[in-house]
Amino acid sequence: MEDIRDFLNEIFENSIASTRRRPSLEAQAIPNVEELRPKVVRVRRKRPISRAWHMMHKLIPRFANDDEEEFNEEIGLIRKPTIPSIRQRNSQIHALENLDQIEEEEKLNEFRSSLKSGNKKGVTFGDGVRKRGAAANRIPELSSSNSEDFERFGDSYMVLEFSEGTATETIQWIIEKIRGRKIDGGAELMVRKEPLTKETQTLILHISATQMKFLEIADDMGFMKRTKTGIIRNFNVACLDDFFYDENMTLEDILTPADRQIIIKHALENIRASENEHHIPGTKTQLYHGQSIIQAAQRYEIITSFYSLHDKQKLRKLRHVWIKPTKQQPIDEIRDYFGESVGMYFSFLGFYTYALIVPTVLGLLQMLLSEETETVPFFCVFYVVWIKVFLELWKRKSSAHAYRWGTITMTNLDEPRVGYYGKLGRDPVTGKVTPQYPKWKTYVQMYCVTAPIILFCISIAGFVTIFQFYVESYLAEMFGIDSYIMYVPSIVNAIYIAISTIAYDRLATYLTDKENHRTQSQYERHRVNKLIVLEFVNNFLCLFYIAFILQDMKMLKTQLMMQLIVLQFVQNVLENLLPYLKKKVALISNKLFVKSNYERLQQAYEEYDQMGILSLDDDDVRIVRHKKECVMEEYNTYDDYLELYIQFGYVVLFSSVAPMTAFWAILNNVIEIRLDAYKLCSFFKRPFARRTKNIGAWQLAFETLAIISIMTNCGILYLSPQMREMATNVSSEAYTITFLVIEHVLLGLTWFIYKAIPDTPLWVRVALAKADYESRQALKRELYLILFALQL
Repeated sequence: MEDIRDFLNEIFENSIASTRRRPSLEAQAIPNVEELRPKVVRVRRKRPISRAWHMMHKLIPRFANDDEEEFNEEIGLIRKPTIPSIRQRNSQIHALENLDQIEEEEKLNEFRSSLKSGNKKGVTFGDGVRKRGAAANRIPELSSSNSEDFERFGDSYMVLEFSEGTATETIQWIIEKIRGRKIDGGAELMVRKEPLTKETQTLILHISATQMKFLEIADDMGFMKRTKTGIIRNFNVACLDDFFYDENMTLEDILTPADRQIIIKHALENIRASENEHHIPGTKTQLYHGQSIIQAAQRYEIITSFYSLHDKQKLRKLRHVWIKPTKQQPIDEIRDYFGESVGMYFSFLGFYTYALIVPTVLGLLQMLLSEETETVPFFCVFYVVWIKVFLELWKRKSSAHAYRWGTITMTNLDEPRVGYYGKLGRDPVTGKVTPQYPKWKTYVQMYCVTAPIILFCISIAGFVTIFQFYVESYLAEMFGIDSYIMYVPSIVNAIYIAISTIAYDRLATYLTDKENHRTQSQYERHRVNKLIVLEFVNNFLCLFYIAFILQDMKMLKTQLMMQLIVLQFVQNVLENLLPYLKKKVALISNKLFVKSNYERLQQAYEEYDQMGILSLDDDDVRIVRHKKECVMEEYNTYDDYLELYIQFGYVVLFSSVAPMTAFWAILNNVIEIRLDAYKLCSFFKRPFARRTKNIGAWQLAFETLAIISIMTNCGILYLSPQMREMATNVSSEAYTITFLVIEHVLLGLTWFIYKAIPDTPLWVRVALAKADYESRQALKRELYLILFALQL
């Protein structure tokens, strides 16, 4: 034990000596901090280091069962804090920014009492000594919303636009909540307003945060980041140095632009109403305890616009690489800027496009070398295997993405969504007053309103299908079956399908809104389910009718290719041309018809100035960007996933009859990737980044199509003339039973592939195990440092 004590003495003496030699970046950034350092050192010297050894003797038994090498490893990981200041909670942050007003001894006492109290809302270990030690030499600025005058206002990560006529009292209260201390229910964010001009209609706020605040909230939200060892583990400001895995990294490199946007949105939506706040001042809007104030302001249209601005410099750099057809998609860069949800979609689109190469090559060989009827059995079996292998390999790829992006262990917190409504009542579980909406009303809406409407839409699709064949038979009698005019009904039907897809999307949204699901995950799942049912019937009912009622394989192939090609062409035109036209029309209408509220806003702006809300410069580029981007459409991945879902159905459901569908699909996707990249960078608002570890409900949708494709392809094989000729001596009962057995064998084959291919690659499982081990080691270090801090 004497050897261990001498060893620890040497470590701590070297740590104190290095502290004297090298001032931290914090001292370089904040005035007068260096003047306080002698006082800090004296406080340390007044505490005899020998007092720490008494605490270390208490720790020795904990390691008594461990070998000596592990114990020495634990001791070697200890880092001596350099500045004993308090961070994280509002009172402690405020103290840091006013070091010349608060004695260091008082802060230490407050920190010690917070630790002993065990109050989770107070200072935790990660908010105290360890964070101060690790972060002091890395973080160039420590601040809060109360010292914005001394802070550089960085990029605008969120823009809030209030509705016209909103009371000044209401706006002031919301701003105070955004800027206020967390101990008072605020978010501690930085706020700038756009300057008042002749064109100003209402108050527009730009929201950002300090570097320290970004790191704090990332720690609280449980972000996972890469460490020096290459392992992805929970981000911890206390171990900030561990996350500088590259010598050239800066603080801004730890968090991506998408991470910062998520953090700002989380901080804003996490501003909650306290027990004494029952309404928004200046309005009749009711609040319940714990409700998100920003979401309530959105719901009651106090805040009319809530979105993030593009970073033109980063966006231009990304677009330059992304839209080039000769280069692969920069998936990691897409994720860094737009977030995991958009990154996962484009990764899936690219992976799916590459997977189509094999069926495309086989389809070309079939077209050139053999008769179509000879290859039907082969393509039936091939597509069953290809579909399942593709989906299982995608699971592995998405797991790899989720690990590298730090979302693989993410869990969704099911909080009430913005549009959820109901009478205020006491929650039977938590006892808090929250909106209560009877579940039976949701079920009544689903089964008595939604279901009949969907059945009505299905009947309309059936009527259109029958009408199309009636017109085709009439044209065949008038002009002959080989006339080019016979293609007109199919083309018209494909255009009708493309247009009805837009209508069904709005209908699914409307019906799901009326069902009033409580959480966002429930809402999204029910909306996707409606879209899948409506689009499946809308796109494939005609093909099922031809295949299994008319049993005309030649007509099936013609109709399939016509729908696929026309549908993809119409969708590409609509989804790229409409956003551009809407943007131009909105910009022109704003200039011609929007009136200024300059005189009404003059007095309000004077009050905002008295509150200390600073304005952006008149020539700030963010003001120009806001005017252009506020009229843009919002982007989400639902429409793009739906488009892929429909295309996937055309490729796999009747693939044995028309193997060349894979060629047209891959050709469309190559163009689609570049067009989607261009429209996302040019015509849409910057979408809210969403953290995700897979493609969500769409994975199940694609797997459902895979199961249905086994049945449809086996049915086509059952009806094919080639197979009937081979089974001329077999009774119809035996023939049917044989195909039922084949179908079940193929289903069993898909189950075997599902079991044979793990969803998570081995290297990801090993990396997760290593991260778990590192977390346990970090926990041991933190336990020691907590006890060490208590002894100071």
